[in-house]
Amino acid sequence: MDLRLLEIFCCVYEERSFSMAGRKLGLTQPTISGHIKSLEGSLGTRLFDRLGRKIGVTGAGELLYRYGLEILRLKQTTEEAITRFLNRLEGDLHLGASSIPGEYLLPSVIGSFREVYPQVRVSLEIHDTHEILRRVRQGKVELGFVGARANHPVLDFHRYAADELTLVVPNCAPWNAFTDEIRMAELKRLPFLVRERGSGSRMKVEAKFRDLGAELEDFNIVAELGSTTAIVEAIRSRMGASILSNLSVHQDLEAGIMRRLRLHGSGPLMRDFYAVRNTQRTASPLAEVFLEHQLHEAGVKDTAA
Repeated sequence: MDLRLLEIFCCVYEERSFSMAGRKLGLTQPTISGHIKSLEGSLGTRLFDRLGRKIGVTGAGELLYRYGLEILRLKQTTEEAITRFLNRLEGDLHLGASSIPGEYLLPSVIGSFREVYPQVRVSLEIHDTHEILRRVRQGKVELGFVGARANHPVLDFHRYAADELTLVVPNCAPWNAFTDEIRMAELKRLPFLVRERGSGSRMKVEAKFRDLGAELEDFNIVAELGSTTAIVEAIRSRMGASILSNLSVHQDLEAGIMRRLRLHGSGPLMRDFYAVRNTQRTASPLAEVFLEHQLHEAGVKDTAA
């Protein structure tokens, strides 16, 4: 089987469009169609049903995609192993991260990694923790970096960093009526901002509130936002309060744009960050080297989860 045709097929499968796959691969739509017809001819079966402007995947197409991905991953792993053996590490590394690791922790690590391995092209996609874990399970990203663990038999977690979640409010009235501390009952009445469901920080906040005898639904939630950056901007606009990572708000706290409040009866709320990979998939040399580099940068000696 021609591996180039297999790569084209997988791209069409994922895009569900000959034209979109062509744009992604830098090929014309007729060229893509011709390659798919050639592959179908060699296999003796249709892989896609042409339904006007849309395409559907046949049963044979579903089967080929499942095994085709494994073949292409093995091809990439083989190439990377050879280049690593020759001390010439190069290629593409696909990472996924939730917002805090992706926006605040990983960029500097990627930069220092590329100083050592300039021929490696790193792509980083950012989603919430739930989505990153799903993509790691499906093999869409080799390594994920998240702010919460999940009990799943194929996921292997390595703790590499920690941070404190902080209750922050706008530095203006009526918020500055509170000195340094606020009671849970008072906080429930005030405008409160939360991350979307599936966010690691939201899961951590919900668990902390339950420990204190409260549920997130008890609060006056005025907005549910899809990123930490959006919540930071909302607090700057004096929309409400939230519990956020110190990494995301320390500059605003130092500038006096926000204030930190202690929640009465609650100690520090710490959270850990984890690197996660799928144990059922053979790690590529690129992923192994990046994880080693990342853990070294974080000063982690014991990589056990």
